[in-house]
Amino acid sequence: MTPCWRSAVQATIFMGMTNLRIPALAFVGAMLCLGMVAPAGAAPLHHDIELMLDPAAGRMEAVDRLTLPAGAQSLRLDPALTVQEVRAGGRPVPVDRHGDRLRLVVPEGVDAVTIRYGGRLPGFTTGTGLALDGEGAFLPGLGGWLPDPASAADEPPSWRLSVRVPSPYVAVATGRLEEEEREATGYRAVFAEDRSVEEPSVFAGAWTVEERPAGPLRLRLYRHPEQAGLADGYLELSEQAIAAGAARIGAYPFDGFSIVSVPPPVGLGFPGLTAIGRAVLPLPFIRSQSLTHEIMHNWWGNGVRVGEGGNWAEGLTTYMADYAAAQARGADAAKAMRLDWLRDYAALPAERDRPLTGFQSKTHDASQIVGYGKAAMLFHMLEAEIGRDAFDAGIRKFWSGFAFRAAGWSDLRRSFEAASGRDLGGLFGQWVERRGAPMLTLADVRADGDGVLLTLRQEADAPYALAVPVRLETAAGVEDHSVRLDGRQVTLRLPAKAAVKAVSVDPDFDLFRRLAPGEAPPILRDVTLRPGAERVIVADGDAAEAARALAGRLMDATGRESGDKKSAPLLLVGTDAAVARELARRGLAPVPAELAGRGSARVWVSRAADGRTALVVSGADAEALRALLRPLPHYGRQSWLVFEGAKAVDRGVWAAGDSPLRRVVGR
Repeated sequence: MTPCWRSAVQATIFMGMTNLRIPALAFVGAMLCLGMVAPAGAAPLHHDIELMLDPAAGRMEAVDRLTLPAGAQSLRLDPALTVQEVRAGGRPVPVDRHGDRLRLVVPEGVDAVTIRYGGRLPGFTTGTGLALDGEGAFLPGLGGWLPDPASAADEPPSWRLSVRVPSPYVAVATGRLEEEEREATGYRAVFAEDRSVEEPSVFAGAWTVEERPAGPLRLRLYRHPEQAGLADGYLELSEQAIAAGAARIGAYPFDGFSIVSVPPPVGLGFPGLTAIGRAVLPLPFIRSQSLTHEIMHNWWGNGVRVGEGGNWAEGLTTYMADYAAAQARGADAAKAMRLDWLRDYAALPAERDRPLTGFQSKTHDASQIVGYGKAAMLFHMLEAEIGRDAFDAGIRKFWSGFAFRAAGWSDLRRSFEAASGRDLGGLFGQWVERRGAPMLTLADVRADGDGVLLTLRQEADAPYALAVPVRLETAAGVEDHSVRLDGRQVTLRLPAKAAVKAVSVDPDFDLFRRLAPGEAPPILRDVTLRPGAERVIVADGDAAEAARALAGRLMDATGRESGDKKSAPLLLVGTDAAVARELARRGLAPVPAELAGRGSARVWVSRAADGRTALVVSGADAEALRALLRPLPHYGRQSWLVFEGAKAVDRGVWAAGDSPLRRVVGR
């Protein structure tokens, strides 16, 4: 058996009422390869599927006519689905089934195997697995509803899918819409994909379908009745985002884009389609913060698939969608996003850090910090190094060279090298293949005639090659410089046009680095990412049960209920009076004045004089604590929050202290 890496659904999960990319669950998966490698000259894998869905009964029936090479084959099929018949060349084919594996031998000389199967599927629960009930259907491509050979030699298959649902349901799938028929008794549509993209994903619901033509593209919203009025905003933004991406990268790779309302509070990205939770679809920040990210994935992840050696697609998508949107809002918004990425990284324990080559998908906050934030910062630094024109030329070269193929970090590097005429091996090597980041120190600053003499240091396991931004604040204005720091320390003189008043190193957070003390105020992730955090529950009865459940949801790593390790971060959860007593007993500061008495629950992070960080959750009662179970884990970048029930009515980050990377120059 050989490990087989194939691009599946590039998905980001929207959970809670904050940044929807928290997401982040990405189905960039490793499938265990079973069965024989197709012989040279064998027909490529192709599915021709007739699918009938009955959401009200929770049943599906399917006939899949698929091309398979002769010989022993192993297919994956969800255990809930019963195989009724397998035929090839007009004759039955014996099948040996164990769990989700079907083993069979394809006779020589046949061009296809026909599998008839069906069964009942579970209803909607998490929103990420097979689901079929009265609310509709969700059948993700690699979810097990379609017989999948998962052979190491296979590119993703081509396919044709005919799907039927009874009234009042409508169905939609990834792929090109070739036919559709609406009748009083039901709905039928045919979808197809001839290129190496991925297996079909299918959805059904009692929707109203609203469409907006955009040249040759079909843009659609599949909405529930209460979502009237959303189509114009969503479809207009989709058209704008597709046009902007095509202008910068190359032609949009699919025949349209569909936005599909689904029961669970999730957001999932597929080729030419995004599925968004019914309850959160109407929220304004869904459209403004997340839609462009999913559209960009149609180039990165769905158009160019992720190959071996790490998932580059999430970082590039974050940079070209989320960060581009921040840039459009202005320099301050872009700087704030870069600082968010660095603040996240400052909260990441060293033992949970990984190189970008080790990131495959977002499975928890720690992986997101590396795979999304660090990767996006790499592209920001790369663009600063080679310039916008060369960066965009490299993006276009990468797209034209690898559309509907798998690619890795090395392919990206070579594309940018060809566009810029530069050897970028060192830059990619230190940021992609190494874990960690340098910390900068402004060791010394002195006036020197019409300039300034400064000493810069970096702390790292091995020195990074850095172009460090240095800003001189002079009597005549601001002057920006770039200083090479390739070793552990450099001392140099920077000239200035007027007397230098102050010096700032990387003032706009343009380098991926460990923030210096004073640059990173405490945030929730300083505690929730720490495996050894001490958990203390101060509540009784139902409130104690709710507090324990909340503490378990908050921690992104395994922790302890209690302990006496003095330096370990503290997570304190309980009811208001009990929390106040525990803080006093431990000699910790009480609830901050700006939060006291507000809302049904208050959350804050503080840092004691001895450096210990405490995350405190104080709720009025059991109901107030239970209301935080879903939303609170998705506010990891905040220092404090005020909740009314499940709604965060106020939040923020404590002010940063004086940065040691800024010095006033004395004469």
